[in-house]
Amino acid sequence: MHSNKRTALIALTTALLLGSAISQAADLMPEARYSGIGVSGSRVDVSQIGSNNRSRIDQAGPGQRLVQIQNGLANTATINQSGAYNAAAAQQTGYNNSISLDQAGRFNQAAITQAGANNQANVVQSGAYNQAYIGQYGQGNQANVSQNGFGGTVNVQQYGNNMNATVTQK
Repeated sequence: MHSNKRTALIALTTALLLGSAISQAADLMPEARYSGIGVSGSRVDVSQIGSNNRSRIDQAGPGQRLVQIQNGLANTATINQSGAYNAAAAQQTGYNNSISLDQAGRFNQAAITQAGANNQANVVQSGAYNQAYIGQYGQGNQANVSQNGFGGTVNVQQYGNNMNATVTQK
């Protein structure tokens, strides 16, 4: 069962990376993989299946990308991206899961998967080239990630119930 959930998270993350055409750079030298990024082209794809699911999405700046999927009941997502070329993927399956995501700066990425009930994930990223990945599989889990600066990477995986994780990188 855990490998199916991990596979789903990997698939979601891969889709985000391939669909957005941006990824973390190892340095500040120009790279061919960024050649297709233009000055506009922000995109949002939202899918909601179920009842009482809520999303609030605000994006400002060029090249923002978001894929958000909600399946189930009473899931909420508040997503704000500003700056340039930030990318996010959020998937909620179950009941009463909550996501709060705020990205500012440039080339930041976040992927959040919640499967279960009453899970909360909060991600705040600023700066450039930061990555945050959260997977919550169970009930009552809470994850808080805060990053600013350059090139931070966080991966939080919660399998089970009533787990709490807080990561702060500056």
